[in-house]
Amino acid sequence: MPEPLPDPLVVAVVGPTATGKSGLGVELARRLGGEVVNTDSMQLYRGMDIGTAKLTPAEQGGVPHHLLDLWEVTEPAAVAAYQRLARGVVEDLLAAGKSAVLVGGSGLYVRAVLDDLDFPGTEPAVRARLEAEVEQVGPHAL
Repeated sequence: MPEPLPDPLVVAVVGPTATGKSGLGVELARRLGGEVVNTDSMQLYRGMDIGTAKLTPAEQGGVPHHLLDLWEVTEPAAVAAYQRLARGVVEDLLAAGKSAVLVGGSGLYVRAVLDDLDFPGTEPAVRARLEAEVEQVGPHAL
């Protein structure tokens, strides 16, 4: 095993589908003494293995992977909830002296971890009004 770096890093591996991000992420995590943090919005869902090219446990090669298979496909993803979870994982890894290797193609999810993005909640009254309008005039009108 390579010697750990003096200070743990946060590294992001991003890019289009099927470009080798996952394999590179595993190799970087090995070399940096780190762990992989999923930033792919679809790999957050259980059962979305084939369509997302989610690595099998064997392909993960013993490198711990975080934030895979969190939600059922019937649950709506909320980037704000993901942001809280992912930042917590990254903080825990850094506190333990391990690098965090963010891997995925969902730019918003990567930015939610790295950048100072604020995700305000939805206003129930506004949502109710818009849902009523969709019901009345159809989604194409909006």
